[in-house]
Amino acid sequence: MTRQSGGTAPASVATGCRMSRRDRWVIAGTAVAVLAMVGLGAVAIYLITAKNTPAPVAPTSTSATPPDPLAVAAAQQFADAISADDPAAAVPVVCAADKAGLLAAKPTGHKPATVVSGVVVNGGTGTFLLTKSPAQGERTQVRLTLTRQGGDWKVCGSAG
Repeated sequence: MTRQSGGTAPASVATGCRMSRRDRWVIAGTAVAVLAMVGLGAVAIYLITAKNTPAPVAPTSTSATPPDPLAVAAAQQFADAISADDPAAAVPVVCAADKAGLLAAKPTGHKPATVVSGVVVNGGTGTFLLTKSPAQGERTQVRLTLTRQGGDWKVCGSAG
């Protein structure tokens, strides 16, 4: 910096440091970039050091494996026979011990709506929930057993 004659400072120094508009934008942009980097760094440190324990997931089924589709089909065939008030249609999917009682059953004239739910299979056995609605507002639930016999799934305990 050179001094002007007479011992006074240049006009820019005497009036203070003046920055151009461009210089202000560069400084402001740099400050924003630094703050963004510090923020991202803080987030990265948090994510790296945070304990990553997943929330517990409620089991969707109590069975060890998903239900066998053939077991579900046997349960549904049994329910469809009840809905149609056709005991003979259920004979192919009931246990040998229950066939005689089912063959002796006569149609009742009632055709309740039925729903199969909660099929659970574990190895060669399983259970399902049969919900019958004979009339509006009425509902009966029965838990029945499934057993694999000769490679096919059979509904057991239906005679009682």
